[in-house]
Amino acid sequence: MFFVLVVNLYISRELLGVLGVSDYGTYVVVAGFVTLFGFFNATLSSTMQRYYNYAGTTNSKNGLQEVFSTGCVIHIVVASVTLLLLETFGLWYFYHFLVIPACRFNAALLVFHASVISLILLMLEMPFIGLILSQERMGFYSFVSIVDIVLKLVITLSISHLPFDPLESYGLLLMCVSFVDLCFYSIYCKVNWRYIHLSKKINRKLCRSLLSFTGWNLIGTFAFMLKGQGISLLLNNFFGPIVNAARGIAMQVSNAIQNFSSNISVAFSPQIVNSVAAEDFKRAENLMFTESKICYSLLLIIATPLCLEMDYVLKLWLGKNTPFQSNIFSILMIADALICTLNTPITQLTMATGKVEKYQMGSTFINLLLIPTCLLLLCLHFSAISSFVITIVFSIINQIVCCAFSHKVFQFSLFRYFKTVIFPCFTLTIVLPIIPTIIYFSFESSFWRLMIISLVVLLCAFPYFFIFILNKQEKEIVKHLIHNKIKSYHTEP
Repeated sequence: MFFVLVVNLYISRELLGVLGVSDYGTYVVVAGFVTLFGFFNATLSSTMQRYYNYAGTTNSKNGLQEVFSTGCVIHIVVASVTLLLLETFGLWYFYHFLVIPACRFNAALLVFHASVISLILLMLEMPFIGLILSQERMGFYSFVSIVDIVLKLVITLSISHLPFDPLESYGLLLMCVSFVDLCFYSIYCKVNWRYIHLSKKINRKLCRSLLSFTGWNLIGTFAFMLKGQGISLLLNNFFGPIVNAARGIAMQVSNAIQNFSSNISVAFSPQIVNSVAAEDFKRAENLMFTESKICYSLLLIIATPLCLEMDYVLKLWLGKNTPFQSNIFSILMIADALICTLNTPITQLTMATGKVEKYQMGSTFINLLLIPTCLLLLCLHFSAISSFVITIVFSIINQIVCCAFSHKVFQFSLFRYFKTVIFPCFTLTIVLPIIPTIIYFSFESSFWRLMIISLVVLLCAFPYFFIFILNKQEKEIVKHLIHNKIKSYHTEP
């Protein structure tokens, strides 16, 4: 994962240099607009994973075959509908609303069609990916991820040397990478599970169950994707592709630091589900509190030196190609990521109960209100920064609403949540940047100042985290882990 993350950041740097700010912004908004239509697929893929796990446990081969065959049919139908929507409504929106330089319109149109095909290929590979992950073949999944990112790196380094338009070449070659991924996954599944095949006969009961389970999560996923890509489309409409380039860079920065906490969330999720299933509600509550504190603190430790040294980091990463306002966009998106990090454990706890209707409706309503609010401010001639600020405000409101609805279905203590999670995290947010900020204003910008600030953040954060944020039980667990590590180190031959 770390390798993929580093290469992704390097690709962004090289791609910005090869395409230029305007073409990079054009690609970000066009590809993002197409991605918005994949919201149903994003929800369905997680549902497929759940059904594969259940089928493999209860009905083995026949169960896996039924889920695979049913999933393939559903994905083919969804892919067909998505293709129709994108090549009709999507194309209409592209022609009438996307702001693209006239001289780059044909290139952007080709990227649009290539991105559509890439999305369709991604949808078709989901039944295969779900099967691979359900059987815990993580080695092959990681292998394909590495091949995918290496191919994208080769493409990025090569397009400037090809006798074709770089933007067009990039879009078409990424489409080819999507096809290669599909071939890898499908061939691997066919070789390792020979009984898996696409059948015209599907289990209608399973199909209804799968789609029903997807239903309530669908609106939440749509609202979440609209929150991200909808703002990109608004900014494109009011300010053009240059601002989209800056937002694209900010999204790369935000996604990079969120990857660290998302890995922790993945580890906590099955434990929370198992605790709720066993009706050990106290343990589930404690796990949710612990996950919230750990994820937020980790993200804050990474975010503090990054926000202070954002100008230097962007210069180090992108050089002279840094789009205007990338620094402030990145800082605001990191702030939003910190708030959203607290929302993930709440969502996991609620999902574990299965009572998601009101929770999803409340969260979706808040997220859907974000777009018209941003539109209103932009129509009133507010700057692009206003959209990022309003996003943070709505994330705070969404967290409050989600806590209220989650409390109704799970009955965890809101007072204890505030005392154990919110207050310690808030105080850490206030205290942690004090000394690094003093250092920031005491020395000139340099790599060494970045390193000193990062080191000071670590030295200040971990003692504070251990003493003031962890409770007594969590401290004992940490001490036990450290003791075991030291003991195993000394007993090694």
